[in-house]
Amino acid sequence: MEAFKRLNPTVKIKEETEHLNITGLWNDSSLMCRYKKDQDLSSLDTIKLPEEFSAIIHTQNNQIEFIFNPLSSDNELVNREFCFNYKNESFTLSYKESSEVLKLLARGFHKAEDIWSETFHRNLNIFKDFLRKDKPPRMEEFFNNKVAISFFVEGDISKIEDLKSFSKHVNFYMEYYHRKTPSILIFTEKQEKEVYNEFCHTIENGFPQHINSVKIDPIILDLFEIATGTSSTRMKYIFYYQVLEYFSYYYLNFDLKSKLNNVVKNPDIINNADRYSKILIEEFKDYFKSNNDKQKLEKLVATYCSYSDIESEISANPEYFSKDIEFEGGFKLEALLNNPEEAKKPHRDILKSVVDRIDRIRNVLVHIRESRENKVILATSKNNDLLIPYLFLLRRISEIIAIKYD
Repeated sequence: MEAFKRLNPTVKIKEETEHLNITGLWNDSSLMCRYKKDQDLSSLDTIKLPEEFSAIIHTQNNQIEFIFNPLSSDNELVNREFCFNYKNESFTLSYKESSEVLKLLARGFHKAEDIWSETFHRNLNIFKDFLRKDKPPRMEEFFNNKVAISFFVEGDISKIEDLKSFSKHVNFYMEYYHRKTPSILIFTEKQEKEVYNEFCHTIENGFPQHINSVKIDPIILDLFEIATGTSSTRMKYIFYYQVLEYFSYYYLNFDLKSKLNNVVKNPDIINNADRYSKILIEEFKDYFKSNNDKQKLEKLVATYCSYSDIESEISANPEYFSKDIEFEGGFKLEALLNNPEEAKKPHRDILKSVVDRIDRIRNVLVHIRESRENKVILATSKNNDLLIPYLFLLRRISEIIAIKYD
């Protein structure tokens, strides 16, 4: 099996008295294959197992086999075949019966003990059940009239320089034509995740015995509910930002509110509407002229938030906020603090700096490119991880303003 190991460097083979244990398949620690020593495994010598996919690359046959599922023989996917032109190369894509190599891997499949599988064990578990000769009655009934099916890509696969990009294109077009089409699963590269501290009020003071609630706009409550419910870091960020966006749209500073109230409370306002409308125009023209969305957001946060309200969020991860953050895609965010100690006593314009960074992140997430820098925050797991402390900070600010906003 030396050829198999050369094509798959993460594979390790351990000999036992009567068996061979093969680990490191797809560089996946959640599974292994076990065979008797006299089992013919020569067909493995020409396959590669790409760790980003539940797939087998057949190097001799110019095929990529994406491991799918046993399907009923009358399923609409069975025997679906189409030509896919990609970067001036033509490939044949089809659902058809799985290869003998896949069946060999499935028959030898074993789960690694006590390891949860993010890759669903590359779908080998259901194929192993399907191939069992001693199926219990219920399993026999479930697999009745089913065929082991894989999704094949055939052609000059050496011309596919980036299999992930190719697969994303295939997924896009298949879903365009068939909304319920299965998608090629793409597993992200394993990487160490940064661990961030999440500040919680109950850590310091416990849960309060009494809560004096205020009425919160139902639109805002719905935004908080959907932000809490979604698992997407990027979507959470956008929903919490929409809370601030909603409030800042209607925001007027206290001076203007007083002037407005003084005008509308005049008892003759109905009889002298023309006169009072001119007064209102005069009072508000400079405000609307000099207040763009970001300026209104700054004033909103400065009015309803003090640094003491958000100090705990920043102090929870002071090292993060004390360094420049560069996202995959080139977008760079300057450090909020000069050093970690500054979290306790920040510079004078800290709230303005917070709003600036929160706003710039939002602009890149929504508009893809930040117009001044022409940089992006790519939709990667690493970038989602990098966003978390600012997500925590944005969430706290939006909660505080939701409670205090009049």
